Amino acid sequence: MTDNVSKIKDRLDIVEVVGSYVKLQKAGINYKGRCPFHNEKTPSFFVTPERQIWHCFGCAKGGDMFEFVKEIEGVEFPEAMKILAARAGIELEAFRPEQSAARDAKMRLFEICELATKFFEKQFQSSTGKLAFQYLLDRGVTLETIKEFRLGFAPNDWEGLSAYLKMCGYSEIEIVDAGMAVKREAIGSGIYDRFRCRIMFPIADISGQAVGFTGRAFDNVAPTPQAVGAPRPGFYQPPGVDKSQSFGAKYVNSPQTLIYDKSRVLYGLYKAKLDIKKADQCILVEGNMDALMSYQAGVRNVVASSGTALTPHHLRLLQRYTKNLGFCFDTDQAGAMATKRGIGLALGQQFNIRVLEISDKDCKDPADYVQKYGPKWSEVVASAKPVVDYYFDKVRVTYNPTSAESKRTVIAALAPFLKRLTSSVERAHWIGQLASLLRVPESAVSSDINAAKDELAVYAEPVLAKDVSVSQSTPTVLPDMLNEAVLSVVLKDPVSLKQELAQIPHELLDPQTAGIIQAIAQHDEPFLFSEFVANYSDNQAMHLEFANLRSQELWKEFEADELKSELNVLVNALHRRSISARLTNLQFDLKEAESAADKERIITLAGEFSRLANELSSLHKYEEKNQKAS
Repeated sequence: MTDNVSKIKDRLDIVEVVGSYVKLQKAGINYKGRCPFHNEKTPSFFVTPERQIWHCFGCAKGGDMFEFVKEIEGVEFPEAMKILAARAGIELEAFRPEQSAARDAKMRLFEICELATKFFEKQFQSSTGKLAFQYLLDRGVTLETIKEFRLGFAPNDWEGLSAYLKMCGYSEIEIVDAGMAVKREAIGSGIYDRFRCRIMFPIADISGQAVGFTGRAFDNVAPTPQAVGAPRPGFYQPPGVDKSQSFGAKYVNSPQTLIYDKSRVLYGLYKAKLDIKKADQCILVEGNMDALMSYQAGVRNVVASSGTALTPHHLRLLQRYTKNLGFCFDTDQAGAMATKRGIGLALGQQFNIRVLEISDKDCKDPADYVQKYGPKWSEVVASAKPVVDYYFDKVRVTYNPTSAESKRTVIAALAPFLKRLTSSVERAHWIGQLASLLRVPESAVSSDINAAKDELAVYAEPVLAKDVSVSQSTPTVLPDMLNEAVLSVVLKDPVSLKQELAQIPHELLDPQTAGIIQAIAQHDEPFLFSEFVANYSDNQAMHLEFANLRSQELWKEFEADELKSELNVLVNALHRRSISARLTNLQFDLKEAESAADKERIITLAGEFSRLANELSSLHKYEEKNQKAS
């Protein structure tokens, strides 16, 4: 594995890797840009080609190219290695030979899906394909969106794709295993295409590889000769075809395959993941058209469940990127049920939920709304309501204050959501709102909520811990900025600051920073950072790399005298922080002594408090004097 890492780092440059995700600008010897992991207006994200690292001074994340891909793609190290290896043109060494056959089989299926995608794309040039292409344009889909999402068309042919894939060297078994064809019922009678006369939406995994398809029926064509007499154009079933399949269904999805599991793949996530991280929110829609039209309208932090039921695995996947979800499923009854079920699942996994409401009755889904109103879709997203507000407003519209039955209906509708509120204050707020609406005591409302049937309980069971197919990112602990600043000043010119290093009180620093500064003070001249950092383990070395990058950016214009002055200011700030902390503790000690009427201890503590207060005042005056002098 180490050899693979070295090979990849030898072939790839971190500026090119990061630059393919983030717009970077040259800044001296480094590059800078806006951090992709948190919202910021002023760039604080830096990449240093010399050290082959990246670091954000705002959110404190950083590391090498592998760490960047892990963070940006939401994957673990093995997946990051695969992504970078593919980019570098390196074939990874197989660690377990017994897995080679399965790996090769998967690769064949990936190849089939990619070839099928290209095949469908080209079919837009056919006579029927042109009609389908025009249909998409009439629906408001732009040429750029069609190309970006690689939409295509499955011809009205029973073996068009299968014949093409066979010609490319793939067997019937492989084509069936990829989900692109179906075996005929009669033994030995071959296969036929699963998708025919349909607008095709490729479904990609998190790395962007096509793994399956959704096909939307397109009936605006004349029947083919073999299909004469069929109930719908293009859906004639010749002998040997499995008649149990619904060829007239509006949507047909790929079946479960070795590379496609609909319960673990969300349409559009590979494109939306970065925008989801930036917005710290994911808009969840029902259909593929909803997702791509939202993307086209500028709301790009959107994914679709592709018409399938939302699963716990989908939510675990989204947890890599955000804990905030906005639901916008279709406005029909099925969509309302899907929304409620999805909310139940998401609440069970501690998501913060808002609901997007489409007020135009002519628009049943986001695709319709974007077609009619375009960029105004972003206003709908911005006005999304917290889940309890949304359902409270819905029941208030139909509430009849003179009906006891209506009051019970209101409680039953809201109780499942109120039961899941973790904040006692928020729960009390809504109990008060309900009591006011129903004109009954709060105690009665609270009692009925606790006793109400929990319709969401069936959906709210957590995912088993043993499911480790996806991972949750660990929150980054922000470093102590004063310690970081001191270390960065020292690293800028340790030789000139040799005398000052010996005078820094180590007890004011954290142990790691104190140890590093002590090692720098004892280091022989000349000081070479590359040699110095080689003496440290991975975590400490990366900490030093970040500090060194900070020194290059923050103090690049500073001369030796200015660095000494800045170091004095920082050490002074460490002193002030230490004294302030001690004064705070003394205040608590004094209160204890006063409560115990311990006069002797009160006098001692008061004297110590007065001495430290005077010392703090002197430090403030010293800093003010230095500021005026500069």
